[in-house]
Amino acid sequence: MRSTVLLIWVLLSGCSWMSGDDGLFPDPSDDYLDARERPDLIIPEGLNQSQVQDPFPIPVVADQINARYFPGQAPRPDTIYATDNRDAIRIQSLSSREWLALPESPSSVWPKVKQFLAENGVAVASEMSAYGRLDTEWLTLGDEAYRDIVRLVIRDARAEINLTTGRDRIRVRVEQGLRERTSEIHVRHENDSLSIPAAEDVVDLTPLKSNIPAAEHEMLNELGAYIASKVSEQTVSMVAGDISKVAKTMLERNDQGEPVLLLRLDYERAWATLGQALSNAGVEVMEADQETGVLYVRISEDVFTGSEPGFLDRLWPFGGSQEHLLQINILPEGQNTFVVSVQAQKSEETDRELSQQVLVLIREYAS
Repeated sequence: MRSTVLLIWVLLSGCSWMSGDDGLFPDPSDDYLDARERPDLIIPEGLNQSQVQDPFPIPVVADQINARYFPGQAPRPDTIYATDNRDAIRIQSLSSREWLALPESPSSVWPKVKQFLAENGVAVASEMSAYGRLDTEWLTLGDEAYRDIVRLVIRDARAEINLTTGRDRIRVRVEQGLRERTSEIHVRHENDSLSIPAAEDVVDLTPLKSNIPAAEHEMLNELGAYIASKVSEQTVSMVAGDISKVAKTMLERNDQGEPVLLLRLDYERAWATLGQALSNAGVEVMEADQETGVLYVRISEDVFTGSEPGFLDRLWPFGGSQEHLLQINILPEGQNTFVVSVQAQKSEETDRELSQQVLVLIREYAS
């Protein structure tokens, strides 16, 4: 009996003795987690240092503090989803707000906005290219017939409310969109007889309201039509390159290794974006509470694969595609920044790969 117990103990301990980190045959599959770049080669003074160059330099990458939350394998790359409206230029609206969504990077949209104004004979009075902000000159309009679009739009909007006083100008901001290589154009109309103009150095146009909303709406329409006609032109502004650095959505991992999605939006738009993205992706929202920022959803595996249920699945609903009951939370983190996280509705631990898939799905279908 003692020999049998001793044999079992030897066999059990032998596993770690054979394949453990200090064993005879250690498993090297996770050695990459401890890999560190070695110091550069030091060339003594007096020798030609130009002869020694690194042909494949390693880019600077931040250390992954939570890499060990993926035991046995590295995280899988994010899924790429193709949405129906990815290449569409459209006006988005939320409550009383409107903006133009475009499938181009801000550095490409910015010069087209300036070209639109130049072709319509409207000068730019102030410009902050790093923020995607510009203001047109003040325009004094009468009842005469104008040949350019900008003055025609403002004149018609003034006529609708019988406005005959004041000067008008258009304020524009080009922003990074919700996805990479997308942009948003926000427009505000001001008339100095209807209100005191906002500060000249204002960057964020969200708190501002157009004096004549119809002028804002029609200007967005005209800008969208103009950029759509110039879609083949690949003009890029180097001075506007900083606009793309302010991402509105970003996938990260917290200190516990849980994936989270950052939304740099005000709460009204962040909540609407979350709901719209789930709807666009075909995710069933069973319950939603905007006050607490919680949504209960049912997600089928077919949503991730893009496959449609077959005839037998519809005929016999049992044993079909696997479904996940999840809770999605959106919580504030600083001013106009919200964190979206995913957890299982039941008490069991949430699968991090599944959470990552859901958050990528939300980001890709956001509009």
